[in-house]
Amino acid sequence: MGRPDTTTTRDDFTMTAPIETAPDTHVPERQDRASATGGRRFADRLRVSEKAAALSAAILSMTAFCVGMAVHGTYPFGPSTRAMNDLRHQYVPFHAHLWDLQHGTAQGDLLFNWQSGFGNGFLAEFFTYLSNPLSWITGLFPRQYVDFPVFLVSLLSIGLAAAAMTVFLGRLRPGSPWLRALLATGYAVCGWTVLDASIVPMWMTGLVALPLLCIAVDDCLKGRRWVLGVLLFALCWFANFYSAAMATLGAALVLLLRLLLSDTGWRTRLRVLGRAAGTATTGLLLAAPAIIVPGLANKQSQPTTSYVVDVSTGPLTYLGLFLPGSVPEPAAPNVFTGVLVLLLVLALPFQNRVRGRERAAWLALIVLTALSFVFTPTAKVWQGFTLPHGAPFRESFVLSGLLVMAAWICLAHAPRPRALLGGGALLAGLVLLTHSAQPVSSYALKGTVIGGVVVGALLLLHARDLRPGGRALVVLSLALSVLATTAYAVYGVQVVFDTARRSYNTTTTTSLLTKNVNRAAVENGNWPESRVGVAPSLYVTNNDPMLLGVQSGGYYSSYVTKEAATGLRELGIGYAMGGRNLWIPRDPYLNALMGVGTLLDRAGGARITARSVPSVPLVSLRAPGSDQAYGAPAGSVWADRHAALGAQVYTVPEFQYVKGPVAVRGANGWQLSPREKGKAWSGFTARCAPGDEAYLYAPALSGLSVATGSKPMSNSGRPPAVVSPVNPLGKVPADGKLEFAIGASRPGQVLPYDAVGCMDPKKFQDAVRALRASAPVNPSVGGHSVAAELPKGSTGTVVVATPAIQGWSCSVDGGAARPPVSHRGLLGVPLGSGADRFACSYTPPGLKAGLGGTGAGVLVLAGVLVAGAVRRRRA
Repeated sequence: MGRPDTTTTRDDFTMTAPIETAPDTHVPERQDRASATGGRRFADRLRVSEKAAALSAAILSMTAFCVGMAVHGTYPFGPSTRAMNDLRHQYVPFHAHLWDLQHGTAQGDLLFNWQSGFGNGFLAEFFTYLSNPLSWITGLFPRQYVDFPVFLVSLLSIGLAAAAMTVFLGRLRPGSPWLRALLATGYAVCGWTVLDASIVPMWMTGLVALPLLCIAVDDCLKGRRWVLGVLLFALCWFANFYSAAMATLGAALVLLLRLLLSDTGWRTRLRVLGRAAGTATTGLLLAAPAIIVPGLANKQSQPTTSYVVDVSTGPLTYLGLFLPGSVPEPAAPNVFTGVLVLLLVLALPFQNRVRGRERAAWLALIVLTALSFVFTPTAKVWQGFTLPHGAPFRESFVLSGLLVMAAWICLAHAPRPRALLGGGALLAGLVLLTHSAQPVSSYALKGTVIGGVVVGALLLLHARDLRPGGRALVVLSLALSVLATTAYAVYGVQVVFDTARRSYNTTTTTSLLTKNVNRAAVENGNWPESRVGVAPSLYVTNNDPMLLGVQSGGYYSSYVTKEAATGLRELGIGYAMGGRNLWIPRDPYLNALMGVGTLLDRAGGARITARSVPSVPLVSLRAPGSDQAYGAPAGSVWADRHAALGAQVYTVPEFQYVKGPVAVRGANGWQLSPREKGKAWSGFTARCAPGDEAYLYAPALSGLSVATGSKPMSNSGRPPAVVSPVNPLGKVPADGKLEFAIGASRPGQVLPYDAVGCMDPKKFQDAVRALRASAPVNPSVGGHSVAAELPKGSTGTVVVATPAIQGWSCSVDGGAARPPVSHRGLLGVPLGSGADRFACSYTPPGLKAGLGGTGAGVLVLAGVLVAGAVRRRRA
């Protein structure tokens, strides 16, 4: 919004600013109509050109991304895998669960997931991982190929981001839509996209959100289309509140810069800011459920251990990251945007066709934004006032967007050869300065040097006084060079990533094995009578229940609640990431308690076997007073298991050290010496009833455990981040003498005195049969509800085999709804003096408040529309 610029550019592909002329009141009517018709035709051609350019940007960016991956052979174009880290363990399984929801085969709905971690809220996960509208294309493909639509989510987001940026650059400064499309390609396939976000589909919404929100604030600048701006804000925040917050901050910086550069008065600027604030506030109200529900879920989630995240980045490392194809190690801001963008940004200081203060403002904004990423206090602002445990530079796409905008300011003013040569000199200096820096690979150097020469030569040709045909040929050549250099940068990144991929032996998350497990789960399903679980031998990801379509303890999410992590740990489940990654149980007790009646296991290769196992019903009754330790040591896992089951099934023997590395009695257990290579482990003996099944629970133990005649079991405890589960030791021999050994992997470890529990199989089966006999018949289980008719006058506590998390409310005999109690971590409903029925329903915390916010936003929007209609009628 600066002073009108009427500089001509001698470019048929560039819109020049209109030159005002005095109106001619003596133009004949026919000539006036012809002039108006010609103006409409020009406007129509312009609109077609804008749409075609936006579509071209989308196609060019997606093509460049795919070509780079295809040349390297990365999935889906070859055997090199993308199925790494959270893409494998979270995003593909979550999309598989979305497929099940779309096709009605999931146990649960958008509010609750009965499958993962034996039952947890789902709406926060949906808003965080799946609310990108593109995620819904998952249902159009077969379930066993869910990896492919997840790839398409990222690919189509790249195309949408390029198209949206093409449109916004025209709002920032009028000019050739085709040249804007080339710069937008650099934004859509920036370093952040290639290195970080393409394997984190939920982040890709931020790439689209930045130009969309910039379009919304541009409308605020021009005082038009307020409703559209509100809807854009709501859409971006609904699609992913996390990346939208960063995009909103970036759009706010662009708005402030444009206001400072405008020649309007402060009163007008304040009005614009007020309009923008109203747009953002109303949009956030509309998207309130997508913000409040995940926010509260995060507050109620299991706290993880503190990780020290360092955002400091060396100057040479940072500068090297502007070269296309650079890959930092360790993490640093991935901000490259292609050779064309980089050359034009470096030419901006020499571009005297752009006002000096405008050049200085854009360059200052870029520098200050770049510095804000590597300064801890400002980095926390970008990340929502706390640094994440993973990639610490998730906001890098904002800087890439600012680079593209600055490049367009330079190019839209038709830079002279002198400015381009100055930019080329700075580019050469940047290459010389950073060529030996860690992030700069040989691919980045080759792409930058060769691409810089080609692109620079084409820009110099474009600056000459060429005929329209010649200019079209130059623009086409620029497009081909952008395609080639962008694809080469993507290829170079894939090559550098090969080292990280070597530990993954499958191209995709899904396989014949996962297909067979899912089919077996469907064929053997008996929900809600019982769950179908999987043995640890079938482990594929940390979210196997969603990926495989079973119902088990496996669950990996930022929203694992404190109640679920703590309650299941006290019953002997193992977990990692401080409790945000729950493991599949390794012993029959926990599976039985949680209603797993069918267990799937390997039968060789990708073949699956299913066997029935004893299990407690999903809904069961505990008699009054059955919540006891039954002789097990107080506070031990065996005491908690007795109380949860309401019966004694374990004995907890004393065990003695007998041989191997020295074990010394301590206050809390045997102090172990670490095992030595090639030497015996610390040996122990205990006495249990012959035929009992022996188990070991040493949550802090890191090492191996083995009983005579059994296979060694891994114990990977490293609290508070990782705790080991209850592990089987084996069957107690006929003489009742249990011999086992511990191979501690590090010094200072303690084996608790109550670490061993011997389960009597007959008592266990009798306890399970008793609970089945007294259980309600045909319980009604909905997507986020459970109810049952009870034996008349039932007393005690109804126990539902799901963690007692916040959000449940229950009623007895149709009475007032109340929060349930925790029955040793499980959902319990006290029946008082007697009851005939109960019902429970789950509502995600924050949903009602969020819907209230949406209602308020709708009222504001409706009021503005009605007021506008009234004003128009009066006019």
